[in-house]
Amino acid sequence: EGAGGLHKFMNRPNGPIITDSGGFQVFSLAYGSVQESLKVEEEIKRAKARNNDNSKSRSQHAQNSVKVTEEGVHFRSYRDGRKILLTPESTVQLQKSYGADIIIPLDELPTYYIDRQRLKESVER
Repeated sequence: EGAGGLHKFMNRPNGPIITDSGGFQVFSLAYGSVQESLKVEEEIKRAKARNNDNSKSRSQHAQNSVKVTEEGVHFRSYRDGRKILLTPESTVQLQKSYGADIIIPLDELPTYYIDRQRLKESVER
């Protein structure tokens, strides 16, 4: 807003501008990069094969650092540790305030090794 909206800031008076909610960035806070997430899955598989009781420790840490609820996603700022809640409504409102023409609502990007029930809940949300 302080820069006059995205169109003025980007010196793009004509043509649509698309913005995103940040769902992938929230995923990154919990699981790191997609490559790191895949490494975690491999670690879990190897630990389960060895019958290691700590096989889900990194996965559980990721789940604890970012919590997805019906309300939205709760996480802590990587800068100052303050608690943040992103809701579908707040992300759309923010994108509107930027002057976006095409708005992507808040979405959840679950890990590829999510269990079937949690995946179903994510899709239904």
